[in-house]
Amino acid sequence: MKRAWRLKAESDVQRVWQQGRAFAHPLVILRVRANGLEHSRVAFVAGTKIGNAVTRNRAKRRLREAVRPLFLKIPKGFDFVFIARGNITDAAFTDITQAVQDVLKRAKLL
Repeated sequence: MKRAWRLKAESDVQRVWQQGRAFAHPLVILRVRANGLEHSRVAFVAGTKIGNAVTRNRAKRRLREAVRPLFLKIPKGFDFVFIARGNITDAAFTDITQAVQDVLKRAKLL
């Protein structure tokens, strides 16, 4: 992901977490909030329930790659936080891609 597309500041992630709308799937949770900018930003989160650092980083990499081809199709002006859920480690990549598409469609962003 390009640097401008990343949601890096903890305060920005917390703002999306607290004020954003949530859409859940068994593999991933999406939190969305309008940001008022001319571009969208995204963050990927995997908690310690997922596993050790290697497992969490792998889950975030897989989520990032599932979102990357869809990111330019998403309307501009939103902040996204994708949260990996516990069973994402056992899921096939096609299932993860389908889960990302499902939550984006439910959020009416795709």
